[in-house]
Amino acid sequence: MDQWIAMLLLLSAFWLLLIRKISDTVPILVFQSFILALTAGFLWYETGLSHLLVAALLTLIVKAAIIPYVLHYTLKKIDATREIERITPKYTSLLIAILLSVAGFYITSRLHLPSTEFGEPYLPISIVLVFLGTFIMIDHKKALMQGVGLITIENGLFLVALSISYGMPMMVEFGIFFDMLVTVIIIGILSYRIHLAFESLNIENMRKLKG
Repeated sequence: MDQWIAMLLLLSAFWLLLIRKISDTVPILVFQSFILALTAGFLWYETGLSHLLVAALLTLIVKAAIIPYVLHYTLKKIDATREIERITPKYTSLLIAILLSVAGFYITSRLHLPSTEFGEPYLPISIVLVFLGTFIMIDHKKALMQGVGLITIENGLFLVALSISYGMPMMVEFGIFFDMLVTVIIIGILSYRIHLAFESLNIENMRKLKG
């Protein structure tokens, strides 16, 4: 089962690279967060560690419910149904993502990073999620996609923690979830203000503000 969960997480990251409209990111992030919560729940079932159950519930509440709602609300306010804007062509982006995935698996196998008994299958996927999230932030021009990339990176880091040590201390987990929620809210507000100023979410328009 753990292999299937890992593959679904990888599939969700690639799915984000194939979308045509910004609004398509919301259901994908819900799916990715749900699978991440399922991962934490599966590890809780295998280990009996109560903080993993709390992490799974927080992931469902914050990442699969509240954050997607904030993004959906922002998109509705600015009516951002238009297509996304990439720096590289779509299929070039997909090729780069494949190369990054191969690099993630290669690095994980070469570095021999420490991992837990039940978290080992998720370690290479977690590194790939960090790589792909970073690439999403670099490759897209619209502000909200920077937030999507950031969420993907954080999901990867969360999975790294699950893989290596069955998560982090509870207070650290609460702090990370709170920071992520605040960050997404700020990105939503900034995106709305950018849209009001330029009638576009393209961050390249910010250069017009230079004196």
